Amino acid sequence: MGRQTGQGGRATGLLIVLGLAGALGAWNYQRNLALELEQREGSRPFQGYTDDALEQLAVAYGEQAEVLERRYQASLEDVAGVRNPDGFVMEKVEEYERVRKIGTAVRIATSDVADSEARLRQIRDEQLWRRDTFNWWRYVQRLTRI
Repeated sequence: MGRQTGQGGRATGLLIVLGLAGALGAWNYQRNLALELEQREGSRPFQGYTDDALEQLAVAYGEQAEVLERRYQASLEDVAGVRNPDGFVMEKVEEYERVRKIGTAVRIATSDVADSEARLRQIRDEQLWRRDTFNWWRYVQRLTRI
């Protein structure tokens, strides 16, 4: 009879330990999930879009990025046409103004390309986040990350 009581006590102790481990795991999972969502919510500008709309946006931004990249490359070719006039002051001023306009065009083109690529990257990040949301490894990380 004493032997059964000892085994029952071990089983009860094991159940208590398993219950505590499960409760701590659930608490840790919820804490990590809340932290993850808090970090993601502010950094996901495309979270309200459907998957189809995201794909259409990605295609459109990809095409726009290609057009802007070509425009940027064309503006760089204009830079190669800069010359150093050996003439009058007025010729130097005119060349300076022309070069300044080229420089402005290059800066604008660079900014446009960077903005378009950044938007495309945000769209791809949102698509990746949605695809990885149901990844089992993510659940394990939420459960075990301290």
